[in-house]
Amino acid sequence: MKKHLTAVVIILAALLSAISFCSCTGKHNSDVSASTQSDSGAADTSQSIVGTWALQLYGDEYTYTFNPDGTGVYNAAGKIMNLTYTTKDGIYYETFEGSTAAVKRPYRIENNQFIVEDSYGEEIVYTKK
Repeated sequence: MKKHLTAVVIILAALLSAISFCSCTGKHNSDVSASTQSDSGAADTSQSIVGTWALQLYGDEYTYTFNPDGTGVYNAAGKIMNLTYTTKDGIYYETFEGSTAAVKRPYRIENNQFIVEDSYGEEIVYTKK
């Protein structure tokens, strides 16, 4: 039961974080995005997150789809949120459409898993589809 409660808290924290950034208004913060992109302007692919990654929780699916051009979509159990992203030195930066600031989170790729830390330092594990 404790594992389930922990998982729920982690997912809810991630969703609240994502939703709070989606509700912001304003232009995309190009200063943050430009400073974190590789020289080519797309995401750093040394530990490529390109593709679709999914997490199942209580019958709902949460997915990230990362495109090679640094754009993507987060689907939170049917709530679709467009985003831009970059990666650099084990840090993942995502900016949701309508937000003015990038979220910075440590991440790693292990086998077929995209493991990213939420704002509380808890790991969220998505599996490659």
